[in-house]
Amino acid sequence: MTKLVNQPLCEECLKNKNVTQGQIVHHIIELKEDWEQRVNQKNLETICRECHNKHHKKKW
Repeated sequence: MTKLVNQPLCEECLKNKNVTQGQIVHHIIELKEDWEQRVNQKNLETICRECHNKHHKKKW
């Protein structure tokens, strides 16, 4: 929850100069790959649902 408070906007959208409310704290390195990264602040990013869905569709 701290990540959303500190960064309430979608970091992926901001890269494209779009301002969108973030709703999800996303793990850049997935937990199934490295459980130890679950609380590493550098492994977390705030993203919106649309960006989260796009990210995970790429992997399927």
